[in-house]
Amino acid sequence: MKPIALDQAAINAEGILLAGSPGLALSSVHFDTRELTAGSLFVALTGGARDGHDFLLQAAEQGAVAALVSNQEKIPANLPNDFGLILVNDTLRGFQKLAAAYRKSFSFPRIAITGSIGKTTVKDIVAHVLASRSPVYKTYKNFNNHIGVPLSLLQMEEQHHAAVLELGMNHAGEIDLLASLVQPDISVITFIGESHIEYFGTREKIALAKAELLPHTALDGLVLLNKDSEYLRMIAHLYPGELLYYSVNEKADIWAEQIETVEGGTRFKVCFASGEEFEAFLPLHGRHSVLNALPAVAIAKRLGMDTEQITHALSTVQLSAMRFEQMNSKHGAVYISDAYNASPVSMEAAVRTFAELYSERARVIVLGDMYELGPDSGAMHAGVGASIQDIAERFKLLVTVGEDTRHLHDAYTGNKLHFATKAEALVALLPLRDEKHAFLFKASKGMSLWTLITDLEDHE
Repeated sequence: MKPIALDQAAINAEGILLAGSPGLALSSVHFDTRELTAGSLFVALTGGARDGHDFLLQAAEQGAVAALVSNQEKIPANLPNDFGLILVNDTLRGFQKLAAAYRKSFSFPRIAITGSIGKTTVKDIVAHVLASRSPVYKTYKNFNNHIGVPLSLLQMEEQHHAAVLELGMNHAGEIDLLASLVQPDISVITFIGESHIEYFGTREKIALAKAELLPHTALDGLVLLNKDSEYLRMIAHLYPGELLYYSVNEKADIWAEQIETVEGGTRFKVCFASGEEFEAFLPLHGRHSVLNALPAVAIAKRLGMDTEQITHALSTVQLSAMRFEQMNSKHGAVYISDAYNASPVSMEAAVRTFAELYSERARVIVLGDMYELGPDSGAMHAGVGASIQDIAERFKLLVTVGEDTRHLHDAYTGNKLHFATKAEALVALLPLRDEKHAFLFKASKGMSLWTLITDLEDHE
């Protein structure tokens, strides 16, 4: 973060400077005392399980030189004499306002990405491609909510030439807030699926919630929508500027064809409505991975990168952990960890991709519960089981773990086992942990299914 004077921080947060030298330089901002460094501004958030005001002394000890506070009664009397204090009515809103004001000090393009699935992968690929030419800031991990997005904005620096920011949501109105902070030049909506449907009821309403991004996108900017997601076509009219569709199923403004699984990844042809086309290689597997790469191609073209630069960058893409991540076991097995999150669409896509790989090994699928699917969760789990029935012969075994995956288990007629707990599943999987087998692990994050990989690996 480029330094901000204390008095300017108070203005940006729309607060009152209670204490401290107005010219005091703030070198970073954080709400977690463990992440503070010398010269930091500590944000005393109050909305979680703990009240940040209870950690003001600890913040000072960790190097903070000032704090954003809302409760004067909880300010310790024994803070350092020169410790700066900015008073606001709500520290979360003050934090967000501070970040929005800081964002205005940069002129480089901001790219916002949201969607039911694929947003972290698209973020990673876009950032990787752009960073192959010049420094880029991207959202750390998936810090994509009302706290994570302002934190991301405050980590942008003058050396960056672009920022790639992931926006997440559970409820209506959340993208509206986040997009108002980011004010993107380019926006991408990846897919409308069943994630969070328990809060919305229909996918049309999920699409509307994601579309809150569009009015905040610069009118002279660009919006990219996945043409293969039918619900995104319903909200395209909400952006009056330039809009491009991308697809792996049909012709669009940019699309991929001749998609072929090869050793180490996927080869495909990128095609544009203008008639331009070129061959590309992605060191990732599956049609969905190619789909997730197309926004990066369009954005890179928009920002002036040439075909050679783009294809070279695509060939070296690496994703965040637990996104179809291959792990080689010391026992000889291969594990694919795709257990960071899951929806019916992404689970089926992962299974179908896995079915094309490791033909020399016996394939074992380990699937856990998918969360936030609402009252139709059982039927949606069953739908996944039925949808992969046509490739059942490619798998030695399907292992389901949890509660709702029982419905998936029941709908699948191939060789299968169901367990209520990961501990029970571990016992069944241990005999298969050798050089003859490959495993896919897929579930919602709340299942922590990746711990099953650790248990398999560590069990002697």
